[in-house]
Amino acid sequence: MGVQSAGEGPPRPAPPMEEAPLRRFRTVLEAYRQSAALLAAHELGLFPVIHQKPQTSEDVARRCEASPRGMERLLNALVGLGILHKHGATYVLPRELAPYVVPGVEGDATGMLDAAGDLYGSWRDLARGVREDVPLHRLSSDALLNGDPASVRSYIRAVHTNSREAARRVVEMAPLLPGSTLLDVAGGSGIYAAEYARATPDLKAILFDLPPTIEAAHEILTAEGLEDRVVYRTGDYRSDPFPGPVDAVLLSNLLQTESAEIGRVILSKAREALRPGGTLLVHGVMGDPEQAKPTALALHSLVMYVLFDQGQAHSAEAVSSWLAEEGFGVRFTRPLGPPFHTQLVLATRLE
Repeated sequence: MGVQSAGEGPPRPAPPMEEAPLRRFRTVLEAYRQSAALLAAHELGLFPVIHQKPQTSEDVARRCEASPRGMERLLNALVGLGILHKHGATYVLPRELAPYVVPGVEGDATGMLDAAGDLYGSWRDLARGVREDVPLHRLSSDALLNGDPASVRSYIRAVHTNSREAARRVVEMAPLLPGSTLLDVAGGSGIYAAEYARATPDLKAILFDLPPTIEAAHEILTAEGLEDRVVYRTGDYRSDPFPGPVDAVLLSNLLQTESAEIGRVILSKAREALRPGGTLLVHGVMGDPEQAKPTALALHSLVMYVLFDQGQAHSAEAVSSWLAEEGFGVRFTRPLGPPFHTQLVLATRLE
């Protein structure tokens, strides 16, 4: 056998190149530009215009009463972001993106844009919020009870459209028995309760929330033909007992808006409302114990800080320990999977 010389044999794979620090820094620093372009397009109303038919920048500018030069720059930026396509001088909105940017189409999810627009200015003032330890865009129960009804409806609509696809994923992961009773605590628009009722024969779904929220939820579900899927009950989860007895309780995106102390109170009330052996579903963003990774979850905790007095993305480990302390047995903890960053904890009320 010959002796292999240096440089002979199969090439070794090159180690992956580490992202340059300057590039990583600039990516974070300049990310606001993408949000600003998308929100400006929404505010100008250009997406419905292009949805009607592909058009040139001059046509879009005329329909939106905007500067032709500025509109061309904005449209080209949206092409670069993958929101629009461009064929010659004509701009096209991909059909699959229409529900996210065109109000009124089937599956309308434009509430995400409305919510982002409402929050955009608050993020500019984040330094003050951190310095003074105050929510910049308070969405606590007190804020909803005392807030402008139009703003409450806008917020609940945003939650509704943001949650539709996640609600369907939760129903697939944790189906309920036909004929059972589900209590959706602080369920906002009732989209989770409605999706469970749609998928489960003879399910009785109860939405329990504040009066202004219930009013908005009834309006939203009625517009979608889902009003008869849900029974409405008004109350404050902080001070009122939960309706019961029920077979299942759903806490979706609730614990992350409250402190650990209030979280335990909520779990205790859920146990009281459940029949022995009943099911508790806890869904939401749950970070790692150090609260610093992955990036999306760490940023979500910052979102909770901007919106709520004591909100944060509590870890799945913390939630599981609270459940054990309150008399629940955890059956599983699973991520919903892409594109969602949330997890679902399924637990049973022990005797």
